[in-house]
Amino acid sequence: MTQDLVLCLNTVCSKAEGRDKLARFFQYMCRALLGFISFSAPTAGSRMFKLEEVARTSMTNLTAARRTHRWFKEVPVIQSIPKSLALEDPVDRVLEVLTKTLLAAFFIIDHIGLLKQWKILPGGKRAGSGTIQLGLKVFCLSNVFGIIFQMKKFFALAAKEEKSPEEMTCLKLATKHLLLIIQTAHMSLLWKSHDALVGIAGMITSAMDVHGQLPLKARPSPPAAVAPPKAAPEAEAATPALTESGVKVKSS
Repeated sequence: MTQDLVLCLNTVCSKAEGRDKLARFFQYMCRALLGFISFSAPTAGSRMFKLEEVARTSMTNLTAARRTHRWFKEVPVIQSIPKSLALEDPVDRVLEVLTKTLLAAFFIIDHIGLLKQWKILPGGKRAGSGTIQLGLKVFCLSNVFGIIFQMKKFFALAAKEEKSPEEMTCLKLATKHLLLIIQTAHMSLLWKSHDALVGIAGMITSAMDVHGQLPLKARPSPPAAVAPPKAAPEAEAATPALTESGVKVKSS
């Protein structure tokens, strides 16, 4: 059990995507903690107030670290768009292309926002935080098209007589898109909810992403059938046989 846990952790942390999603889990855990602490309205100098400061600092630093290592994540998304253009269903084609195009646009806008925070690019009317919030609005829209696409696929599969395991996959992805809409709508100030809700939603989607990075365990192969030992010729001759009527007779 301990060896399996260490193997899973090592596999996740050996990949950049795995490290990012693991950091994202703790980032949103800190946001959820901030949300729950806000219900108690902590006073200055109290333990809850100090815990709030630690959670906020951790969340801010994890967010900045993840944004720094997010460069060029739009490249594989852009490379997958031609495959989406080859889909036969025109509605599926439009929905998937819009989802991926907006996702790539989010990454690019996020890079621009980071460069503005670093003072490499001028802020203009939109400072770094304003540009990042614009990118989150675009990401929110991407997830809106994503959930429509997954639910369309789910209902098309559900209408068939033969059940497909892909139905559950579509539901999981649709749920993930819904949770991401809640997160991005709040952080982009498009629709503010609460840090506790957003934090829990972020932890769930992060856990789903981390699960996708885990190694697939090799299933043990079924044991080979062992043939019964062959009886000696003398024993075969002495063994009574069953006739079709069920009466035991001796072999001649």
